[in-house]
Amino acid sequence: MSDNGEPTQATNDFLAATAEQARQVLAADDGWPTYHEGIEFQSLAMNQMASADISQMTASDYPMGLYLIWGALTDEMDAPGRGSPEQDAAAVGHMKRAASEWLAVLGSPSDRASYCDRWVHEECGYER
Repeated sequence: MSDNGEPTQATNDFLAATAEQARQVLAADDGWPTYHEGIEFQSLAMNQMASADISQMTASDYPMGLYLIWGALTDEMDAPGRGSPEQDAAAVGHMKRAASEWLAVLGSPSDRASYCDRWVHEECGYER
């Protein structure tokens, strides 16, 4: 945020990039193509975090929340003990739902925070 409370150009650029990446997740073929787009989403958030003061961020803040969310969602496919066709199909469903819901809340800072909080703690299971 800028000093006057308005989003900075960097924030607007990041949000636009997340919208495009969410659309890529939704457009990807099921299976590994969706996974790879999910990894790109996590990388986008990680790169944004690298240029921010993360010491003040919580899981409800993006990009921290998005990083945690997409890390957990992609882990559903690549973590040890995962990878059955049923597990992969469920993981793809979670990724596509997360992407769709992100696009729905993108325009509202409070909705983005609620999305991150819910997905981090309720959907992905991180402790509060």
